[in-house]
Amino acid sequence: MAFISRYKTIINLFSFLIVFYFAQRLLFLFFNISYFSQNSFFEIVKALIWGTRFDMWIIFVFHTVVLILFLISSNGRLKTIVFWYVLIVNGVLTLFNLIDIEYFKFTLKRSTFDLFNLIFTGSDVWILLPQFIIDFWYIILLWLGFLWLLWVVTKKILSFHSISIHNNAFKYGFILMLNIIIIAGIAFIVIRGTRLRPVNLLSASLYSNSNLVPVVLNTPFSIIKTWGKSHHLVHTFFKNKEELKFDPLYFVKSNFKKDYQRKNVVVIILESFSKEHIGFFDRNKISFTPFLDSLLQKSLVIRYSFANGRKSIESLPSIFASIPSLMETPYILSSFSSNEIEALPHILKKNGYTTSFYHGGTNGTMGFDVFSTMAGIERYFGRWQYPNQSDYDGNWGIWDEPYLQYVVSQLNKEKQPFFSVIYTLSSHHPYNVPDKYKNVLPKGEHEILQSIAYTDLSIRQFFENAKKSPWFKNTLFVITADHVFGSHSEYYYRKLGSYSVPIAFYCETDTTLKGVKHIIAQHCDIAPSILDYLGISTSMICFGSSIWDSSATRFAINYINGSYLFVYDKYAMEFDGEKMTGLYDITTDSLMYNNLLHTPIEQREFMLSLLKSVIQQYDDAIINNRLTVKRR
Repeated sequence: MAFISRYKTIINLFSFLIVFYFAQRLLFLFFNISYFSQNSFFEIVKALIWGTRFDMWIIFVFHTVVLILFLISSNGRLKTIVFWYVLIVNGVLTLFNLIDIEYFKFTLKRSTFDLFNLIFTGSDVWILLPQFIIDFWYIILLWLGFLWLLWVVTKKILSFHSISIHNNAFKYGFILMLNIIIIAGIAFIVIRGTRLRPVNLLSASLYSNSNLVPVVLNTPFSIIKTWGKSHHLVHTFFKNKEELKFDPLYFVKSNFKKDYQRKNVVVIILESFSKEHIGFFDRNKISFTPFLDSLLQKSLVIRYSFANGRKSIESLPSIFASIPSLMETPYILSSFSSNEIEALPHILKKNGYTTSFYHGGTNGTMGFDVFSTMAGIERYFGRWQYPNQSDYDGNWGIWDEPYLQYVVSQLNKEKQPFFSVIYTLSSHHPYNVPDKYKNVLPKGEHEILQSIAYTDLSIRQFFENAKKSPWFKNTLFVITADHVFGSHSEYYYRKLGSYSVPIAFYCETDTTLKGVKHIIAQHCDIAPSILDYLGISTSMICFGSSIWDSSATRFAINYINGSYLFVYDKYAMEFDGEKMTGLYDITTDSLMYNNLLHTPIEQREFMLSLLKSVIQQYDDAIINNRLTVKRR
């Protein structure tokens, strides 16, 4: 009964691995339960159970061939090879699952292959690795625990006596081939699936709502399925261009003033500053941003403002080039990053502006320096250009306070008019502040808050110093954040709030830039809005519009976990690439609990057509390198 014994071993090993990966899914859910808590107990259990389908995919992909070899022979050497193979392969796969326990808090999705691109883009990950190990020591401990469990159980499962081959070679061969066909057939069904399309990331939405997709998936599956893929799918919803409700060829009509304003422009991008962290947006909370609160009181602030991505690396294409993040892979890391673009800095250079970018991080971080150059930035100032390396925070780069003072001194040398971007840094994990402020600045109940207070102090000192400069009164400041992180309330954990960043416009000498503008705006609207304000009439490829363009169709769009979130008028729509899966009235249901999918709503069809048009035009522009006016 050689085959029965070996089958028993294979079944035991596969059963153990299913339980092994299910335990990792439970840990992922446990550490991120606040994000999934709005789902019912039944929905969560269903997602956990269906998740085993994707675990089986991983198990069969990595173990089928070796177990077929094991079926052929059970000598001691092969058993040893199988043992070490199972230990090493599953140890590596487990590490990726465990890393996502914490990394998910940054991205709100399972990691994809772009994680490797991010690791090898710049040196930040390697510099910060010791700090990550210190902060997330329990991940290493959990990993070692899983390795120990894998070692003990696998060794026990494989520790059986060798069994001799059947005397009848023909009969043995026939049974062997039959068993191989059976195992290969099961593996094919698990890996390929029974549907017309192979199992992919979108398949997870068949078994749960979009919020629970990360629970259904596992990280190794997500990485493998996005390996070598820079775009998730080419959508063609409309065959005739006349049916499209959106055209990215946008004409800035210079609504603001007819005469060309040669104002300087400074865009300040605040690291990890969601609206939740700024007191201006919630007067009922203790504020850790007294200066920003006062500055926004004197600015034009957008009421419904959103980022187009979840990562720092996704913010620059949206802000500079009006390209939203609608791919699994961030644009900067994708194979389309070499596409020709005509971004805001390009257009301003043609109109006599000098351009510069300031970020205290180590040069190469997030690919900021490379993309900035492609977008038309003439000079990039990173950590290596900063004159005093003693101000290095030991992790990401130069502390915000001294670096922003350095920026003022550099802007004083700029030829006017200039366009400059300032990207802050210190409010990033591990949320340190200089020693002299640790017992001075308020800490709050969450560790990010003291670093938020530190960056606010740094911005205050920047403005106080800049006000002494001759260029200050002739400068438009645009204030936003790269993405949301460190959410502590339910709204900012939910989809809508997880993209809610400030967008504001400030100019000391312009009294029209005051108050709150009750419209929808996104990062993609910043570039055309700046051009409009400056009085520069031009055409550009743009997935947004000027906030002053009263004729524009206002919307915000995001993509995560195979699902689009589309905000239009007073509604938020969820779309899985094929069909609408959710519709919510965000004026009365900002947490998106009450799905109006089957409720008659007048704007439903127009909204769906508009979203499909945006997606189709995006796919066409990205894939066919049609991101400039001359290529349309």
